[in-house]
Amino acid sequence: MSRIPHDPDEIIAVVDDEDRIISRTTRKEAHEKGLLHREAYAYLINSRKQVLLQKRADNHLWDHSVGGHFPLEQDYQEGALREFREELGINLDKSEFKEIANERTKMTSHNGKNVRFVKVFLIKKDIPAENFSSDEGEVEEIRYFDIDELKELLSHPEKITNTAKYLIEKYILKEL
Repeated sequence: MSRIPHDPDEIIAVVDDEDRIISRTTRKEAHEKGLLHREAYAYLINSRKQVLLQKRADNHLWDHSVGGHFPLEQDYQEGALREFREELGINLDKSEFKEIANERTKMTSHNGKNVRFVKVFLIKKDIPAENFSSDEGEVEEIRYFDIDELKELLSHPEKITNTAKYLIEKYILKEL
């Protein structure tokens, strides 16, 4: 059974400046208090150098292939694997993940208090779009973007989440 999308009461890790777990809290409290926590993001790129993105059902914005917060008991990679299963209905293996970024960021979302360590993973694999089965409550649309379409999307920040725009511009474009 999948979790509640964006459950504010989900228990997540609070970490120190070295990304070591020091306590636990809810997602809501982490954002309200600006507690340093963890998030994982993953991007699927096919052999035609197209990037899979999903359009979120809650805000109708394009977002990462998968990603976000993950439960306290999971590591970054396990969190991203779970998101692929829950949001897109596919099972991947840890060996298919290549870590391409690990950074501490502070984003303007959540009143400027979303302070987190972010790991970004890249998966290069051919999976036809019709093989995905999305959670309709969480995902509105799934599709691949070629580099020109991706650059066009990035030129319209009102159509893409801040975090996805930032990560695609900083890390993903250079992988295409």
